[in-house]
Amino acid sequence: MIQKSFITIVCFVLIFMTAHADAPDKLQNWRIQAEHGNAVAQNKLGIHYELGLGITQDEAAAVKWYRLAAEQGLAEAQFNLAEMYEEGRGGLILDKATARTWYEKACNNGWSCACKKYRELTDKGY
Repeated sequence: MIQKSFITIVCFVLIFMTAHADAPDKLQNWRIQAEHGNAVAQNKLGIHYELGLGITQDEAAAVKWYRLAAEQGLAEAQFNLAEMYEEGRGGLILDKATARTWYEKACNNGWSCACKKYRELTDKGY
């Protein structure tokens, strides 16, 4: 249990630091890049929507941007989308099997936090 909590905290810190390290004045630039298909910008915009960083919190918008980036193969976005499915957030129905699938994709793309979550859900039969 302690290991699971530690893993979750480490992953959250990595995600938060990625979002927080960038100045809020870049938000408009990310939106423009995201609208033009830039997966990294889409994921960053999703993080800002999910956490309400410099923008009104909107988990459904976060899911939209995470999905666009995840479908392009961005591991961090795949992980973020998986978490939304695992927790049933952003207008998604809680779906651990779909979360497991996205964690697997993120793991295969090198996101180590996703490998741990993938194994946890696999061990639980999802």
